[in-house]
Amino acid sequence: MRYDFAKKKKIDERLVILADSNCDETPESMELVKAELEERGYEVKEMYLDFSKHGAGAVMKYMMSFMKSYANAKAVFICNYFVPCTACRKREETSVVQLWHSCGGLKKFGYDTPDDINSHYKGNVTKNFDLITVSSAECIGFFNSAFRLTKSIVKPLGVSRTDIFFDKDFKDECKEEFFGEYPEYKGKKIVLYAPTFRGNASDPYVVGQSDVLRLKEKLGEDWALIVKLHPRLDDGGMNCDFETNRLLPVADVLISDYSSVVFEYALLRKPLVLFVPDLAEYSEKRSFYLDYEEEMPGTIVTDGGRLCEAVKDSYENFDSSVYEDFIEKYMSACDGNSTERIVDFALRD
Repeated sequence: MRYDFAKKKKIDERLVILADSNCDETPESMELVKAELEERGYEVKEMYLDFSKHGAGAVMKYMMSFMKSYANAKAVFICNYFVPCTACRKREETSVVQLWHSCGGLKKFGYDTPDDINSHYKGNVTKNFDLITVSSAECIGFFNSAFRLTKSIVKPLGVSRTDIFFDKDFKDECKEEFFGEYPEYKGKKIVLYAPTFRGNASDPYVVGQSDVLRLKEKLGEDWALIVKLHPRLDDGGMNCDFETNRLLPVADVLISDYSSVVFEYALLRKPLVLFVPDLAEYSEKRSFYLDYEEEMPGTIVTDGGRLCEAVKDSYENFDSSVYEDFIEKYMSACDGNSTERIVDFALRD
């Protein structure tokens, strides 16, 4: 096996791998970790390949290259399901860090739902993991359940990607770039629609989009609607190519549903509308880790006919205090210093 042969060499104490099998470039969840590692003088090797977009030959070549580097690395950081990390008996000197790609604990995931991991799957998606970082202590139980963990590797160190929301320069830069690209939206109230998908990654769909698109006419000329769908969804209706994280500081109101983006958005303490026409069905079929109707800080709307009214009301009568308990419970470890803590803990610098 390529890994066993390569591990005959000593660990390179300065080599750290960032790897992902769902994209071909640096994922948002890893950008700040990459910068922190480089600043500390580590050799950062980025190894990304979207397996769904490449043939078997490219995937096999990638796997062979990854296993060779994996065998000699001080650490490997991942942010999603990543089978190559589990495909061998890892040497103890190498740390595998799962950053995950979302905050909090909203809809059930992992082994807790067949939409993520089919009950017939016999592998172990967390084999070789040494650390999973989460946004608060409350979330530890969610991840233990979702990944069927029997050892204490989930730590409330925060979520690296959230550090940017504590950076005023970043938020100002997002607004400047957005209005520079879309000057027609200056002076308007911006509604950002950013839903997640239903179903699974191989057959994703969204619910209620047609009702949201009708807001363009219903809200009036003082408002602008930005549509940003999940990367796995078709881009029908999307009208902006900015990354979602760079749109959150721009938005005056966010419309979402069961997306984890609401946890990041909560840090900005701005109006939120949760448009969930399928709430009863979704609650029964997939379910949540939290009490959706009692704990979510936004206005819950199930009737598309009430959506316009809810958006306007959430903006005009917004009270930021609705976020305080939510943030304390689910985002308390996200304070602008998560990346530094994660790297310190993972590499014991």
